[in-house]
Amino acid sequence: MNVLEYVESSLRRSKKCMKLRDSQLQVLWTARVDYSRNSGIKEHSHDFYQLLHIIDGKGSVSQEGRLYPVLSNHCYLFKKGVSHSFHFTEETITFDIKFSLAEEFAKYIANYDWSGGLAFNNIAQFKELFRLSSINLKETHDLLPFRIDVGYKGVLLEIVQDRNSQNSNPQITTPVTETDEGYPMVQYLKQNLSSKINLEEMAEYFNFNSHYLIELFKKNLGTTPMQYLQALRLEKAKEYLEFTSYSVSEIAELIGLTPQYFSRLCMERLGMSPSKIREQMRTVVGKDIILEEDFSIDEQPTLTNIEGS
Repeated sequence: MNVLEYVESSLRRSKKCMKLRDSQLQVLWTARVDYSRNSGIKEHSHDFYQLLHIIDGKGSVSQEGRLYPVLSNHCYLFKKGVSHSFHFTEETITFDIKFSLAEEFAKYIANYDWSGGLAFNNIAQFKELFRLSSINLKETHDLLPFRIDVGYKGVLLEIVQDRNSQNSNPQITTPVTETDEGYPMVQYLKQNLSSKINLEEMAEYFNFNSHYLIELFKKNLGTTPMQYLQALRLEKAKEYLEFTSYSVSEIAELIGLTPQYFSRLCMERLGMSPSKIREQMRTVVGKDIILEEDFSIDEQPTLTNIEGS
């Protein structure tokens, strides 16, 4: 081995050693899977854990011989060695994650009853983790698998924590990011995405002067109420484009815009048409995104057609 070969070999070994993974949870595989009507996965089990997040759809999930209904915005955890199957009676959109757990963390998660699924409405978190996984598919980076591991560990813990605190009163704050959820005026806008509301109506609802309302938004959110509403509508529209089969016209109506204005807004703010946004997302649907070299696709159950019962 000459000097150059030795250096290159050392760099490869060094890079391999730099690959970081979380010590408690390691994602083995993840995918967004869209199931057609009367399709699913036959009964099976495996030596790792699986989290199935139902975005939208209908059907049933079987765990150890017990049947549970498929519920939108719910997560189903399949523990190591536990037999399970899926049968979807309608078109169903899912995020699917397979992962390993350290013994101590597995015992903690096992303390909770996951049968029948647990509610989880924070689809933005799944979307961000899937985005990172998609980036890793195209251009791997030493830190990406670690970020994905930690992200999904956070999802598991958030699901458990939310279940424990269902009856507690969440703190209402007003920063610019996701914590704007508790902001009364932001909530009002979110509840009226499809309505033809204007600044005067909103000001009247909160018993504020229009100019005061604008200043309040600029001070707390860095924008005006109507600009914020426009951003909320675009974000919701992206979600519809990516995760539903609604037409562009139907989506425009759902967010309170005309189809023409909606298309123009997408071009101006997002740099592409609604159909292009949908096409871009669909290119990764059904693709296997493998984060662990030893994970074998060939050994996994395959999609089958299931006759309606």
